[in-house]
Amino acid sequence: MPQDVALLEPAAATRPAKASSAPARVAVLWRSPSLGLYANASFDELYTGIGHNNGNLAFVYAIASQIANPVKFFGWSVTAETLQKNADIVVIPCANQLGHHTDYGSMAENLHKSGLPVVAIGLGAQANSYDHDIELSEGTLRWARVIAASNPSSSSSNIYTRGAYTSGQLDKLGITGSLAGGCPSHFINQEPGLGQKIAANWKQRELPRAIAVAAGHQAWAKTREIEHQLISLMMDPVAPGQYIVQSMGEMIKISRGIFDESDAKALAEIHKHTVPHYTAEEFRNWCRNYVRSYYDVPAWMDVLRQHDLTVGCRYHGVALGLQAARMGLTITIDSRTRELCENTGVPYVDAGELTMPLTRSRLNKLIAFDPDTYDRHRAEAAARYVGFLEANGLKPAQFLKRIALSR
Repeated sequence: MPQDVALLEPAAATRPAKASSAPARVAVLWRSPSLGLYANASFDELYTGIGHNNGNLAFVYAIASQIANPVKFFGWSVTAETLQKNADIVVIPCANQLGHHTDYGSMAENLHKSGLPVVAIGLGAQANSYDHDIELSEGTLRWARVIAASNPSSSSSNIYTRGAYTSGQLDKLGITGSLAGGCPSHFINQEPGLGQKIAANWKQRELPRAIAVAAGHQAWAKTREIEHQLISLMMDPVAPGQYIVQSMGEMIKISRGIFDESDAKALAEIHKHTVPHYTAEEFRNWCRNYVRSYYDVPAWMDVLRQHDLTVGCRYHGVALGLQAARMGLTITIDSRTRELCENTGVPYVDAGELTMPLTRSRLNKLIAFDPDTYDRHRAEAAARYVGFLEANGLKPAQFLKRIALSR
């Protein structure tokens, strides 16, 4: 239901004064840039710190490295008063927030009261496919409109989306002009020519040896047979890989050897989704040997660097492999994963197309990767991203400009 436009106009009178020569102070809405000594942290602390999905770390890390302004981090429940005292611009690292699963009414109210311009980076829409429109709660619809209304410019947008589908969905809501850019994790690797490096590493072997699996979710029954095959390929006795989980809670628990505190029903579903031919005790030993989760992006990428291929249903898990200059293949299951792949050049295949047995040779044939096209697309995307940041009063990191100039 449309909101009263007058209520969505930012309260400019509440904005703190700022010296014109000083760079804008930025509030990034993410609780902390680092999880610190996470080896000693409790599960609940880690689960909250990653926003319930390790994949979130990828785009938060990316954005933090790409903005050269003075930055402070705040949780999503930060008050309008705190924002006013500490920032001139609010940046929200976004994921697939546009869907029926969210309600951001409280945050919308705080953002509106702050009177600050808000920049949303990487916003995505979540639906079963491109053929479906998103459904939003009143709170999330207001949140999106508050963000759009906070933009002081009439010539550029303050919303950078994951792609044309998301921008199209926003258009249908009356929020027009967003930039269909992709995901900022596309620029974690700070060097131009990344596609050439990926291709060179991929061509070193006729077939991939060590394979990392970007693990799915135990409730995704339609991809279960695919998951079983990927796990079999990953468990090579000579070149073993890893089963890297991102979400949800019980999946992450098994990666940290937490079994007795896990929900028994969820644990049984994970067992069925991964190695159903093992006994319960064998399943636990398999988890200890192969299942991993990561809590900082450099460590995660360093592990993927040791694998020839990362494959699975998690976009960010696969994308980080490419950022480490290794090949990846995302198995898309909905609009959000497909849109991300299309806009960042990550090789992908629809899960519904995988009707043949998966072998290393089959995976090779499924991957279509042109390094020249990838690098050209990445440079063009970087140029658009630089322009977006500058138009919104944000100072892009120099490496973004180097990538952009490599066209």
